[in-house]
Amino acid sequence: DAFDAACIRCGLCVRACPYATLTLAPLGAGIPVGTPYFEARSVPCEMCQDIPCKQACPTGALSPSLEKIEAARMGIAVVADPERCLSLQGIHCDACYLACPLKGKAITMERLRKDGGRTVFFPTVHSDACTGCGKCEHDCVPEIAVIRVLPIAEVHGGLERGRRRETSLMGLPKASTPAVNAARRSTL
Repeated sequence: DAFDAACIRCGLCVRACPYATLTLAPLGAGIPVGTPYFEARSVPCEMCQDIPCKQACPTGALSPSLEKIEAARMGIAVVADPERCLSLQGIHCDACYLACPLKGKAITMERLRKDGGRTVFFPTVHSDACTGCGKCEHDCVPEIAVIRVLPIAEVHGGLERGRRRETSLMGLPKASTPAVNAARRSTL
């Protein structure tokens, strides 16, 4: 894709990140060695208003036209394992909603009536507003996050370099697979 072609894997975006969110892919990460990426569960993007990673990029691989971080598209959050969502189980939890920097736009809590007339609130991700920052995944309460940030092409059913990813959309990626990586980003 355009990012892979433009990124020279110099690491300047990694050094520019004030939160140590970005790291360079090691050998065996499933993406080219030295590709900048982040694992949302560990350290999400903090949505810096001045977008220092983009400013540091000498090739324009990180969307030079991006002016507002709210317009970034690093991936899309999905409720990957709804059966384990505490809120859907009737336990009050809105951690993903509260963590979202675009509350009420990217994630909303929708009323859902379950069998037996019980009402629960369920997180709903609006892909047109989700930046893929990963704050929702980072703050998800269960040990293995119920809400995960996935590559945009995977969420929309696209092919990734001519083949489907090893895991399905509703499955959890292998632990060695970055939840979000710059190689699959369409913008930022």
